[in-house]
Amino acid sequence: MKILKRPWFIPTLLTVVILVAGGVFVGSLVTKEELLPESEIQARLENIYGGTVKQLSIRNEVYHAEMIRGEAVYSATIDAVTGSILSLVQTGKTGDISGQLLLEADVQKVIAEKYTGTTKRISLDKSGDKPVYEVEIAQNKELLVVEIDGLSGEVISENVKETTVEHALITKEQAVEIALGQLKGEVEYVTFEKTNDGGYYLIEIDGEDEEAEIQIHAISGEILSTTWDD
Repeated sequence: MKILKRPWFIPTLLTVVILVAGGVFVGSLVTKEELLPESEIQARLENIYGGTVKQLSIRNEVYHAEMIRGEAVYSATIDAVTGSILSLVQTGKTGDISGQLLLEADVQKVIAEKYTGTTKRISLDKSGDKPVYEVEIAQNKELLVVEIDGLSGEVISENVKETTVEHALITKEQAVEIALGQLKGEVEYVTFEKTNDGGYYLIEIDGEDEEAEIQIHAISGEILSTTWDD
């Protein structure tokens, strides 16, 4: 092509490329500078609606906010460039337990941070003034029962379930020996459950391929039941 041989063409082309690239770069800087800061968006929302912004994030030049006003919780979207309110929707109330209740996964995290044993059971009690999780943990061959506040995750209490009783004819050690005759393995925990006919030991054993929960009568030593868990 003859135009490529002309002495003015290449310098002109380079100038155009530099100008275009510079324009794109400067344009991107201007766009970023035009985005309103979080502090201004928060102040604008709180001044207009009289609430308190609890969460604020930005995606694709749109701010997403969660705001509390009185007993109501609102979700809002705001244009990050102009500051215009795009939407405002009430999503709940501050008194709604469902919006604050910890999930079992959250409770598991609390347990993992504070205890070294194995969680055997988690149940939720909503009958009181506030929801409470009860967690059973096998630890040091005992069954630890922990109560956790269902809203805050705070440990309310922890108690070791009774493992023996004075009037039992069969000792805890004898009961464990009987249970190990049923399934060889490692004893996870032993508890004692009181009944009208003398009570029984509840022993969980972790075998090589399966687990079992075995009930041993505290007077006769009889195996009352065996519950297998593969």
